[in-house]
Amino acid sequence: MKNTRRGSLTWTRVWRRLWTLSCIGVVLAFSLLAQPTPAKHKGGFSGATSSQPLALSADGELLAVANPDNNTVTFFDTSRPVPDPIEEVNVGREPNGVALAPDGSEAYVANTVDGTVSVLRLNGRQVKLHKLLQVGTEPYGVAVTPNGDKVYVTNARSNSVTVINARNNHVIKTIEGVGIEPRGLAITNDGDGNDDDETVFVTQFLSLPLPGKFDGADDAKAGYVTMISTATDSVIGQIQLNPIADTTFKAAGDALRRIPPGPTPVFTTGAYPNQLNNIAIKGSFAYVPNTGASPNGPVQFTVNTQSLLHVINRAAAADALQTINMHRAVADQPATVPKRFITQPWAMAFKHDSDEGYVVSAASNIVVKVGVNPSTGAPVVLKDPLDATRVLQIPTGSNPRGIVINEDDTRAYVMNYVSRNVTVIDLLTPRETVIATVQSASLPLSGTLEDKIHIGRELYNTSIGVFDPATPGGTPITGRMSNNGWGACSACHPFGLSDNVVWIFATGPRRTIPQHTDFDQTDPLRGIQRALNWSAIFDEEEDFELNIRGVSGGQGLIVLADGITPDPNVNAFTPLANGNRNQLKVRGVGAWDAIKAFEQFGIRAPISPTPSSDPDVIAGRALFASANCANCHDGPQWTSSRINFTPPPTAGVVNGQLIDQLKKVGTFNPSPLNNDNEVRANAAAPLGADGFSPASLLSLFAFPQTFFHNGAANSLADVLANVTHRSAGTGGVDTLTNAADRQKLEQFLLSIDSRTVPFP
Repeated sequence: MKNTRRGSLTWTRVWRRLWTLSCIGVVLAFSLLAQPTPAKHKGGFSGATSSQPLALSADGELLAVANPDNNTVTFFDTSRPVPDPIEEVNVGREPNGVALAPDGSEAYVANTVDGTVSVLRLNGRQVKLHKLLQVGTEPYGVAVTPNGDKVYVTNARSNSVTVINARNNHVIKTIEGVGIEPRGLAITNDGDGNDDDETVFVTQFLSLPLPGKFDGADDAKAGYVTMISTATDSVIGQIQLNPIADTTFKAAGDALRRIPPGPTPVFTTGAYPNQLNNIAIKGSFAYVPNTGASPNGPVQFTVNTQSLLHVINRAAAADALQTINMHRAVADQPATVPKRFITQPWAMAFKHDSDEGYVVSAASNIVVKVGVNPSTGAPVVLKDPLDATRVLQIPTGSNPRGIVINEDDTRAYVMNYVSRNVTVIDLLTPRETVIATVQSASLPLSGTLEDKIHIGRELYNTSIGVFDPATPGGTPITGRMSNNGWGACSACHPFGLSDNVVWIFATGPRRTIPQHTDFDQTDPLRGIQRALNWSAIFDEEEDFELNIRGVSGGQGLIVLADGITPDPNVNAFTPLANGNRNQLKVRGVGAWDAIKAFEQFGIRAPISPTPSSDPDVIAGRALFASANCANCHDGPQWTSSRINFTPPPTAGVVNGQLIDQLKKVGTFNPSPLNNDNEVRANAAAPLGADGFSPASLLSLFAFPQTFFHNGAANSLADVLANVTHRSAGTGGVDTLTNAADRQKLEQFLLSIDSRTVPFP
């Protein structure tokens, strides 16, 4: 039986609308007040629900915000235009997701590091821990069903979804087989009082290889979304999100076809969906913002990453083939209009009573507005209603990662991860307007190591960058991290890790290396560092200044004595070390000093779901030892690569590589007949004949189905099938001929994380 519907505004909503509309006029205010709110079931949400790092109650009068770096959740009274803080509550470590019961009486918080969900009970302005539930490994997204009967939690590292009975707060099921790295959740709402007839959509964060394709191609992979029935709490299907054939941006060459760059960009580029963090439902469709990977060379910021919005036809359970590249709308602005591209689209929310939604650009610190066709699902990026020459872009705080909209479509709230605050947007004005920014958690004290790390986190996660003036009292320096906001460290290294893409770079095909392995995390000073990149072409983090300039098209951070002009003398190795150079500053801290501090101290190794006590893991560890795998994979970084000199090196550089860091293990075959992607971005022969810097095995499990420098192996079984590779530590003597032994070794490799005792 359906619950009673409500069709009139509460006095609180009337007050909110009057506050906004007073500046427009009394007549318009009264006309809007006469409009009813969208009908909803008493005590339930009026539309589909989704996972976010912030959450609203059904009446829109309570807001909860997760603070991952502070291990807290902050509650706000949102009954008035400017949210009023209620309480900041301690929860578990690294809370990344929060959801509220429809009536706001309980909050569910996903504590990623602890593997728990905190159930918080609210009574007026008091918040208390009610229960602590054990779930899977690295819980991330959490969403409540429309009527509040169940809670679903994605466990990003154990590849499962936990189901909680919200009426008694007991875990009732763990759904296995939901795909690789589940993160985003969205739950349908058919409008009745029964939560057992809905569908849960779950995004798999990283894309996976397509059969018959090879890494480095623009169509090498696809994204996936899993469907779960709330009736049976079981997987009922998987939707493949396809690559797009034309990003609408041209390249000057085609490395995979061995065509070097020419003077004019004439080659069509495609892109495949990646980094599927969030999903939003509107009508008959679901929408997935994501960072499209376009890895074929040549390297150029306009043809590397794209800003994609994929569309799912819910009835067909298939890609609706209505994908757009949101960068196109910005590129089409007149040349006289300043451009800021929509880099790293991370989250999305729709209005309840119109076919309009908002996409969060995590790296560019903006929200953009989209309209969707209710019949076809086709989206379009909307223009500024007061200036039709430009895309509507609403400014936010630093690194926005979530957005929610209240029930009567008057307010949007944006969670800003790095600035630790919430942007409040008025949705009723002709052009959406920021009306408040409220702090959700405290920032590190100025001058501390934590502050330095946090500044590095800010720069790592931005496509823009705001720096101190070159002279006291001058204008702040902005926009040095990329060309017009098109590119960021995090665009290829989400969470400081890896997008698992094989890029056709200047040295050849190179899978993105996660940066939690750059430094020895057991060294309190983080002074032990590995050689950087597969061919050991860098010995300092500051060498990636060349990537800011050459890949992202930015002006960079290393400057001349005037404090603003890019220093042209930046090279790998010689003649100067790039560390401790004259550099831009943020709040008095050197920009590169801060980025390095973040890479040293601020990136966490993923936690393995495979227990070290598993008998196969124990047996696999013994096999690892007997095969002398530690010859290449030793120490806390699980790689033999070490920088054993103070930069710059005085010798040992051959073909631009630190030659003593490389090992030949049978993973390089330059013949196009065997490896079509063994080519440089300029279509020349790649580096690799001298070997490669051994990959780290630390948290290897988190980056599946793309192994070796060029992605030639799609599984650890394929890796261990390479006899030269598996016998490299024993002088060519193969101790792993038995397939059962190799399976046990695989289990050990999958168990390695920061808790695993390394080999000396």
